[in-house]
Amino acid sequence: MGTDPATDLGLARRRVMDATRALDGAAVRDVLLDALLVSGVDATVTEVIMPVLKEVGDDWEAGRLGVVHEHFASSAFRGVLGELRLPVQGPLARTVVLACPPRELHDLPLELFGAMLHARWWRVVSLGANSPMTAIAEAARFLRADAVVLAGVRHTAFEARLPSLTRLARTLPLFVAGEGAKAMSQVPPELHVLPDDLVAAAELVDTVVRPVEEAAVVREQAHADDGAEPAVG
Repeated sequence: MGTDPATDLGLARRRVMDATRALDGAAVRDVLLDALLVSGVDATVTEVIMPVLKEVGDDWEAGRLGVVHEHFASSAFRGVLGELRLPVQGPLARTVVLACPPRELHDLPLELFGAMLHARWWRVVSLGANSPMTAIAEAARFLRADAVVLAGVRHTAFEARLPSLTRLARTLPLFVAGEGAKAMSQVPPELHVLPDDLVAAAELVDTVVRPVEEAAVVREQAHADDGAEPAVG
């Protein structure tokens, strides 16, 4: 009896990698959709998609794959995740703006992170790569966003824009991610640097920014605790 790639994520990864080498979009879609529906977004992103992206990059550097394979993988993964991105509504929904700062071009990891936030009931609005800070701030205001997440591989992408980042962070939670965020010499206290672990990063964003309804319950509980009699014993 064969192993099901929907439940064996190692097998799913190998099948997606084989399909990527063959430029077989239908096979990539079928395996990923099965894994997403059975194992969930977090596991599929961290145990299948991200390892495949790394392997594709390593094989390209070694000359075993061409640039066509990198473009194919990016397009195929975006398409599959897009199929699952249903509208998010209701009092528990929150809005996040995702973007890469100017001259930052690698936005696929940020898109994958957006899928993980979407699974946590976030409305994800992605501005993509090479986004001007003015556009990011305008989108956050227009959408009345609950948070902004920026990702970059160069520390100068953030350090050169610290005044703009700090101003934006004073209006809503602002998270920065990627090698560029970790390499910053000084991080203003208004900014939240996300960890490399994508699941931990998604949980951090989700914890810092509570849904309106949930936050109201927490505030009510806090007020009740303040008025409660001290414990004896």
